[in-house]
Amino acid sequence: MTGWLRRYPLAVFLPLQAVLYCWNLALLSPWGDEAGTLFAVRGPVDYVIRFAANDVHPPLYYLLLYYWQRIPLGIDWAVQARLVSVLFALLGTVALDGLWGARLEERPRLTLLGLWTLSPCLLLYARMCRSYSLQALLGIVAAALLSRVAAKSTWRNGALLALALLAALYTHYVVGIALVATTNLVLLCGWGKVGWRKRLPHWRAALAIDGAIAIGYLPWIWRLAASLASWGNNGRNYTLTGSRVLEVPVKLAYWGMSFVMGEAVPDWLLILGALLVPLVAAVAWRGARRAPELAWLAAGLSVIGFIGVARWVSYPFVPARMLFVLPFFLLLIAQGAARGAGVAPRWGNMAVAAMLLVSLSGVWCYFHKTGFRNKQYPMPMQEIADRILRDSGDGDSAILVDSSNSDPVALAYALGGQRSFLQTSLPETADALTRLLEEPGVRTVWFLRNTHDVSTAGLNGQFQARIRARMAETVHPFEPYTRLERVIMGTGMGRAMSMARGTHEVPRYFHELLEFRR
Repeated sequence: MTGWLRRYPLAVFLPLQAVLYCWNLALLSPWGDEAGTLFAVRGPVDYVIRFAANDVHPPLYYLLLYYWQRIPLGIDWAVQARLVSVLFALLGTVALDGLWGARLEERPRLTLLGLWTLSPCLLLYARMCRSYSLQALLGIVAAALLSRVAAKSTWRNGALLALALLAALYTHYVVGIALVATTNLVLLCGWGKVGWRKRLPHWRAALAIDGAIAIGYLPWIWRLAASLASWGNNGRNYTLTGSRVLEVPVKLAYWGMSFVMGEAVPDWLLILGALLVPLVAAVAWRGARRAPELAWLAAGLSVIGFIGVARWVSYPFVPARMLFVLPFFLLLIAQGAARGAGVAPRWGNMAVAAMLLVSLSGVWCYFHKTGFRNKQYPMPMQEIADRILRDSGDGDSAILVDSSNSDPVALAYALGGQRSFLQTSLPETADALTRLLEEPGVRTVWFLRNTHDVSTAGLNGQFQARIRARMAETVHPFEPYTRLERVIMGTGMGRAMSMARGTHEVPRYFHELLEFRR
């Protein structure tokens, strides 16, 4: 029995992953991007395509989700949407083991599957109705096909690789461009082969694959061009340091934390985990020396992908967009920890054991909704919406939402169309709020806001002061900052946040629901 399980480890890991990933899929309320996706796929198919284009995304994932949602499973809309992401992750596990793990010896294969199955980073993003797990699946498949083309350039291998690259490009621009660019680098460099004559077949393969992709992507090429132009002009996103240059190491550090420990980590483990990073890096480096082709592949995907992501999103959202690199990072660790990898076995075993322990901690923290570093993910939007609906009526209350730094789309989804609200960043909101405050029938005003006021001219604080002058205020706080986070915020950024709120204290909570009553 044990020998059979060693030959077919998926018989253990796949059911374990399925149970873990399907357990209580409604645990977290849909956040902004999820909520927007859930709204979009309720409409007709042509609207879904337009939504994807306007949201700077290709349409494949949205179309798959649209038709998936039409299957009458009889479960919650958001849970059904998240379930297809889980299925992509499970297919990714099968592909990772069949296309990559099967090439390894028994011990590194089991290491790879253990790290992948229990990865808190993968758990977080595979349980969202977003395309992240599909990107990872396509990255695994396309990279394996690339290795086949590099080893033996046949029409069949080339055609399959071109199809996989097209699927990636139609799923997300970053993973698609990273894979296409890395494919060209690998094929043109010949993966260590020397001599023009030996490289020539790979030149032909690269040209043929690029030509097939160009033809296959013609229907969406205009949107890709528009998105690239938008990427080049994008200079506005939230920064921790206030400097685009200094923000790069912050993004790299957050990305590394997510891959190694996950994003739900207690303060004490985060500090100890920082000591683990050099050991993990050393093991990964040994893995790169043992498998140079894999190392070049992972490096190409990482560098090209990070360049595309780093300019577009803030640091908390880098790991999600780079999830397609995770399988290759774990492959390098599995290779580096194997015997004969040039590193003392006890150090490799120690690194893997430590990663598995912090992974288990990350899984526990995720399901207990504690220790999240990106506090937008566990925000209890449904709880907030339920409170508003329970404690006030449509005719005697109003809702105001901080649309500069909160999540109006998620709140709209949680409210389920039962109530409308004002958004702070819209020009007509000030006059509308004035009229509401003059109406004696309006007994309650709700104001959902981020404690970090990034609104133009401090509009959040102005709105709060105006309402407070007319009504008594009650504060309902959500998602407390940890002690370590408050210490960090007390050095520069925290002071700026405090000044924006008109106080000298570092905020204790990420969000507040302000309840004003006459």
